[in-house]
Amino acid sequence: MADNRLFNDLCRPEIMRIGWHLAQADSRDDFVTDPVRHADFASNLTDRLNHLIEQIQNNRYRPRHLLDIDIPKSGLSVRPGNVLPIEEASLLHAVVYLLAPLLDRKLDPSVYSYRLAPDWRKKAKRGESLFREAHVEFPFLKKKTVRSISPFEAWYERWPQFEADARDAYTTEGYTHLTKTDITAYFENIDLRLLETLIRSLLRREESKTLHLLFRILEGWTRATTTGTPIGRGIPQGNDVSSFFGNMYLIPLDRALHQFCKRRNARWFRYVDDVKVFTHSDRDAREAVFVINDVLRSLHLNIQGSKTEIVSGEALKEELDGSDLDAVGTAFEKVKKIKMGNPGAAREITKSLKGLSLIASRFRRKLPASVRQLGGRENRLFRRLMTVYGWCGRPQLHRAALTAIKELPDLRILRKALSYLTQLSYKTHGPSLDALMQLIENDQLPFPYQVAVAMETFADLHPPDSTAVASRIRKYAFGRKRHWMVVQKALEAMMTFPYKPAYAKTLAERFLKYDHPMPRRAACVFLLRSPKHHARRRLQELIHHPDHGLSRLALYLTRLNQDEQFAMQELARIKQSYRRDLLLVRNLPSMYAIAVTEHRNLAVSLCDLLRILPKSKSCKVRWHCTQLIYLTSWSKRPVGVPAAS
Repeated sequence: MADNRLFNDLCRPEIMRIGWHLAQADSRDDFVTDPVRHADFASNLTDRLNHLIEQIQNNRYRPRHLLDIDIPKSGLSVRPGNVLPIEEASLLHAVVYLLAPLLDRKLDPSVYSYRLAPDWRKKAKRGESLFREAHVEFPFLKKKTVRSISPFEAWYERWPQFEADARDAYTTEGYTHLTKTDITAYFENIDLRLLETLIRSLLRREESKTLHLLFRILEGWTRATTTGTPIGRGIPQGNDVSSFFGNMYLIPLDRALHQFCKRRNARWFRYVDDVKVFTHSDRDAREAVFVINDVLRSLHLNIQGSKTEIVSGEALKEELDGSDLDAVGTAFEKVKKIKMGNPGAAREITKSLKGLSLIASRFRRKLPASVRQLGGRENRLFRRLMTVYGWCGRPQLHRAALTAIKELPDLRILRKALSYLTQLSYKTHGPSLDALMQLIENDQLPFPYQVAVAMETFADLHPPDSTAVASRIRKYAFGRKRHWMVVQKALEAMMTFPYKPAYAKTLAERFLKYDHPMPRRAACVFLLRSPKHHARRRLQELIHHPDHGLSRLALYLTRLNQDEQFAMQELARIKQSYRRDLLLVRNLPSMYAIAVTEHRNLAVSLCDLLRILPKSKSCKVRWHCTQLIYLTSWSKRPVGVPAAS
């Protein structure tokens, strides 16, 4: 039927597969990452997607629970962070893939956020974001490797044209006043009924079946009142799907601003809920605030007073001054062209970074005051400096990064500072890990999320002596009741450090009984570090566990040690993608799962692969290679000689 065209497209396996690739790419930036990055879901992808299609075709699909986690903000406040189950994420990204081309054309040119990239079809087929925001640089990964790992944050977190055009309005078009504002708790206050009405008004009636499915899922995720009544407000935060629909919700504001600017000869710009209006007078600037407020009230939203102000004169000139950011961008473009490892590369890097030393000194001196209250442009500047210095492996911001983690409970600073620390030379990793562990042990990180993300970073740190790290993590994370994400990330970090098999067995069994599914998944992966016969037996038992996610993960790990063809494909992928210690650490679950095999050919293949890998400078990586070779060394012995346990 014609009125089901979009729904029929959604039910095509190739569209749902595109949705999966988009969801997998988006999940790299999830507030809570999966222990195996959803490899268990991907291991039998065709059947799983066909099952999903069958459910929605027969109206049997029901949304699963979201993962909720409080994300720290400034002033010890938090905002809700959500993680979509991978099935829902695949479905919703497939829906956005179909709706975005129809809805993007409805947005005003002054809206800069989450606009379709010119080559969005090609990007989707490569498993990359549809939107122009995504601009990720990988200094060492080939195209075929990009899907498996995303180690560094995107250089541009926002589309640079938004800032450049706003600056242009002042410097070349003669505007004298800037009204800037933000919206209080934007995503959690979006009214789903209003959003649905708006989107239906923008699309033809024949799209109704897909929209009905979409909003049935979104309504299933809204929070209820204390009396159990659903409030019908709020969409999950922290993914491209939510950002896209959040962008659409403000179309009534766009229309009002368009009319206002037409009357007052003004200009406006919007990036999601960040609004800037340029005017020629203070009176017009004040009226812009009233226009924005009136529209937001009709959308059941409120202006955030602390972020609403009118700027003019020297203050406006300073507000729009992007010279420091431009200098950092210019330096970054220079260092990207330098071939690392070539003779003279270090000297070229030093020369390229020379102009940044004065800018960087603002954050290095007078610590901790210099990083305690970073907001707006200074926040972005500090993060971009860490991007450049991290790319070059330069430790000039090492102490500033550690101080910022302690002093500034800001998610963007936290992630960027931790990423920067992992990019530095291994000789700094020991002091970095020790400093982070002291912050954790001394309760100087007030939010569980901060502790958990710091624990997650330990996996990418390579201290010179890694033998006692796992025990130190254990004393903190499991000594008394901890937040579930701290437990999950502690188990994942311990997986990457030396630890006795018998102790690993005890811990894994303990947390396989945990009341939250994510620590159970982490415990299932940590189980691979227990004695091999126990690990193999318990994985087979866990296939029948009532927790669907745990059962699926156990089946995937069991296939790696029992299905020779499946495991050989995984070994070929590891061999092809191996470039640095980072990738080997990411592949430890797969390698340990294969190491507990009883198939001689598999054991021989893994052992041979490990022997030909370049010798690492990381003692942690060398330890794992030795352990894995030991576990598979039985395959080199004559038949009848007992294997290692």
